[in-house]
Amino acid sequence: MQNRCIILASGASILDGMANRLPVYLDKEITFSINDNIKFFNSTIAMFGDWTCYRDRFDFFKKHPLVIGRYDTHIGNKIDGALPCSKHEGLILLQTSGHYHGKESLKQGLYSGVLTGAFALNVAIQLEFKEIFLLGFDCGEIHGRTHFYQDIPNAGQYRDYEGKPCTGVGRNESGEYNTSFYNKDDEHLNKLWKPFEVEMNNVNIYNVSPLSRINVFPKIDYSTFFKMIDDGSQINQEDARKEIREILQPFNKA
Repeated sequence: MQNRCIILASGASILDGMANRLPVYLDKEITFSINDNIKFFNSTIAMFGDWTCYRDRFDFFKKHPLVIGRYDTHIGNKIDGALPCSKHEGLILLQTSGHYHGKESLKQGLYSGVLTGAFALNVAIQLEFKEIFLLGFDCGEIHGRTHFYQDIPNAGQYRDYEGKPCTGVGRNESGEYNTSFYNKDDEHLNKLWKPFEVEMNNVNIYNVSPLSRINVFPKIDYSTFFKMIDDGSQINQEDARKEIREILQPFNKA
């Protein structure tokens, strides 16, 4: 399996890549798409953090060959007061944690339950990828948008556990970010990512968003990113998914 991967979050900086044929490059790579991105990109792995995202995008997730999500008892069960959430065959659910457990992460819980991007990064590290590119990891507003799909109707719109409408896109009437974590100051925001610093002697992690508020990882622009991955290689998506599933299946709580 190729030793590099790409994790697709949904920050507005993705638009810079889309203007330069990003999907063409992604088709050749091992990619993790996060949450609503399943509607916009073909990916090796589709990931979700919140069970309500999985519930409301079930028709998309159930058709994807490899879906990995954060374990939650709401999935596949009827819980009083919550809308039901079905579970499709082949789903992988992994335990998460608020702490970083290094090499024991798959056994003790993957960091973090706060942002799906951190969860996905921890999974990629556990799969022993040595070069990881973070796309759309802005943690704020760029070009007047928080998400690349901000102007697309219904994109990023969900229902909470009771069925009430909610979203993490944009800002509310008070000017605060709808993704509440983004309202933290830079010091506290970067504190979430600092546990990954212990891996950076063995893993090269690049933040492909020069204006990102995340300063823990080296930042590069899309021109540099495309040069780094444009080496003529192309992975077999089916084989990559099979290998990843075999590695993670012993820890599957679905």
